Amino acid sequence: MRWFLILICAVSARAADLENANVAGPETAPVYAEHVPFATTVQIRNPHDRAVKIERLDATCSCMHLEVTDQFILPHQTTVMQIRVDNANRSGPQRMGVSVYLTDPDLEAIDVQVWWKVTPDVAVDAIAPRSEITTARPTDIAWRDIYKFVANERPDELNRLSKRMRLESTLPDFTVTSIDYVGAVWALTPAKQSDGSWIITAVAKNPAVELPEKLYEELATVHTNHPLKSAIQVQFVANITRKAGSKAFDPFEDAPPLPSMPPVDK
Repeated sequence: MRWFLILICAVSARAADLENANVAGPETAPVYAEHVPFATTVQIRNPHDRAVKIERLDATCSCMHLEVTDQFILPHQTTVMQIRVDNANRSGPQRMGVSVYLTDPDLEAIDVQVWWKVTPDVAVDAIAPRSEITTARPTDIAWRDIYKFVANERPDELNRLSKRMRLESTLPDFTVTSIDYVGAVWALTPAKQSDGSWIITAVAKNPAVELPEKLYEELATVHTNHPLKSAIQVQFVANITRKAGSKAFDPFEDAPPLPSMPPVDK
């Protein structure tokens, strides 16, 4: 009988751990391939002694698709939230949250957490300026999953333009087959590395020619032999102005994302 009670307590504790979350923590997060959307259901418990009604859901990322089975939850009962996130252009550990706001302003929102991990089909990273090219992905996650490159230079100093992108895949004989780019600013050159990854170097197309001062928002499409990620869109934003260096340039304020580019969330 004692062992039966212990088992019941263990099951109850485990069930409690999984309320308002898909798993007990990041260490038990499920793994998804990049081409497979993350999808889960989460039990949301009403912790209050009275019935509540859900007013709205506030997610930490607009990429989250949310559905709730019941808007009305009885005291200490649960409803089910279905969560779906596109994993395209993601890699590594992921954590997102949802705040469930109730119609009663005196009641605190219910916090929901979800964890998962993404194995990239093709990892696209940036190499930090003045960093050495290594045979491993950047250790700093701030340089991982980068699909937007921003430059701020004077028109008479285009020789200073320099960006480097690293592509990696577990696909045998992974290859960058071509790059489509018709912009005015950059010259893009791919090169295979000894470890099978590829480095794409972007420098000024015509460093000796002064470009007209303006904001250049351009797209490049990198083609690969990966069947699940054969075309990779990369956005290049170049602010060419004689004031470069004397005024801070905020690409999110001064250069909104192109309509054709999906937003990338870190």
